[in-house]
Amino acid sequence: MIICEGEPATSIFNVTQGVVKLVRSSSDGRTQIVGFRVPGEFFATPAFERHTVTAVAVTDVQLCRFSRSRLAGLLREYPDLLARLFEMSSAQLLASEDQVFLLGRRTAREKVVTFLLDFSSRTLLGRPEPQRLVHLPMARVDIADFLGLTIETVSRVLSSLVREGLITVGISRSVRFVDLPALMSIAGGPEPVIR
Repeated sequence: MIICEGEPATSIFNVTQGVVKLVRSSSDGRTQIVGFRVPGEFFATPAFERHTVTAVAVTDVQLCRFSRSRLAGLLREYPDLLARLFEMSSAQLLASEDQVFLLGRRTAREKVVTFLLDFSSRTLLGRPEPQRLVHLPMARVDIADFLGLTIETVSRVLSSLVREGLITVGISRSVRFVDLPALMSIAGGPEPVIR
């Protein structure tokens, strides 16, 4: 565990290696994965007095932590950094909107395929389209929780995609995209939409 929801928010974090999952909790103890952060992405914005999520390492991670005071100093020293942080915040807001749409208006198949394509493209750092082989460090239960599905549904969708020859699933949670255009069509277009 990196930070806990409700704790004082004194720092912002940048993932430099590994994958972090972000979890929100309700007052009755239920939880929901609300995002994954990969290298190059930030979490735990210090814009609020308290953290709004719990951040948990999915893999071994390396992070850069910037205190509020250090971040303020960096923003004064490097004004372009503010524009970059605004850009990233805007992208995360759009991703949140896309996630709401995904959860409310997509089929299980579309949700799983969109997740696979999005995670693949985000882990490539700068390449415009998903790679054909992606390693998923998170368990299927985490994917299911994030997508608002059951683990059985995620497994059924993956099995169906394998039977149709669209993907192969290997050891260590690797997925190979066999028919990338068909997968992009299922996801609703060339651009993956969730974070």
